[in-house]
Amino acid sequence: MERFILFGGAVGGGKSAWLVNEGLQLSLDCPGNVGYLCRHELSSFRRTTLLTLERFIPTILISQHHQTESFIRLVNGSLIYYGGLGDDQKAIDRLKSMDLGWFGIDQAEETSEAHFYLLASRLRLLAAGVTYRGLLTANPAPGWVKHRFIEQKLADHIFVPALARDNPHLPGDYEKRLRELYPDALVKQLLEGDWDAVEAGNYLFKYADIRAAIEREQVAGDGKTLSLDPARFGEDSSVAIVREGNSVIWMEAWAKVDLMETTGRTVNLIQRFEPNHVNIDVIGIGAGVVDRLLEQKYRITGVNVAEKARDDERFANLRAEIYWELAKRFEDGEISIPDDLELVAQLSSIKYKFNSRGQLQIESKEEMKKRGMKSPDKADALALAFMQGRIYEPSIRWI
Repeated sequence: MERFILFGGAVGGGKSAWLVNEGLQLSLDCPGNVGYLCRHELSSFRRTTLLTLERFIPTILISQHHQTESFIRLVNGSLIYYGGLGDDQKAIDRLKSMDLGWFGIDQAEETSEAHFYLLASRLRLLAAGVTYRGLLTANPAPGWVKHRFIEQKLADHIFVPALARDNPHLPGDYEKRLRELYPDALVKQLLEGDWDAVEAGNYLFKYADIRAAIEREQVAGDGKTLSLDPARFGEDSSVAIVREGNSVIWMEAWAKVDLMETTGRTVNLIQRFEPNHVNIDVIGIGAGVVDRLLEQKYRITGVNVAEKARDDERFANLRAEIYWELAKRFEDGEISIPDDLELVAQLSSIKYKFNSRGQLQIESKEEMKKRGMKSPDKADALALAFMQGRIYEPSIRWI
């Protein structure tokens, strides 16, 4: 039996029920086993997966449920820990020192491959009769889950499809009602389990194009461009990218620093790489960074991505325009990027839509955070780095 199992591929297939019951069985089969059950967001886990676990686990099997420390101890000595991956720092810190027999990620497409690697590296519990397992559920979506389990034939990996029609515990008209409600793309994705349907939907970057950009040979150009997407404190990070020709040759991120330190880091990068262009997002703290660099006589392009696009019939703002141009580079094979898990996750999560005027607009950071995604700081910096020269218009502050 393969070590890593992906179950699901559609709504209504009983994914969470399968996950908690598989984990529970592993815990019962091996006394003293240790498992970790999780989802990207702790709040989502408590509203969904944890309730499913509590519904299926018989109280007679529980010797202790420590809600503060987030674990359930079974009568045979096995432990089931649980928590979040993206917003539960206490859980992440605990995981780094744990020895696990199994783990389960509900809705794995919501989280990153880095979290999968962390959990997989914890499968090292020494216990008699332990069977190491990594259990995942997911709906079809572009990203690392599709790449690992659908597009590749990796050893020790298996995908077990499950559709709503396979679940006898749903109302008889469940699928019929959703087919009437969903548009065709969502029917193919969420009811028929079509992993390719979403690629034609509202994700801006195709995952296959992102992987191709990682594997593409770098091509040097005549000059360099430095971009900066600055952030101050909070959860977001400041990101600087240097590109030469079609290739990202440097990327650096830092968090929880003030304006002066961000300015100092930028000066260091300017002196180190001697770029021909420096593009800095001037929204928020960026305006202060630009002003300070101006005082030091550096030539900077201050970019307000909320301003009017050059082609304002097609794009709602400049952010949409430069992101669309970036996506075209990926599609045309004219970009090379590092194999950075966060950058890949951010790019593959960018969505777009059309407003009432027919203009394309990119999903806002606030909208992304509502669905459990972090601010796409690295993706934003990449878009700034590859802004095409024809965009340098009066709508952008040339300093």
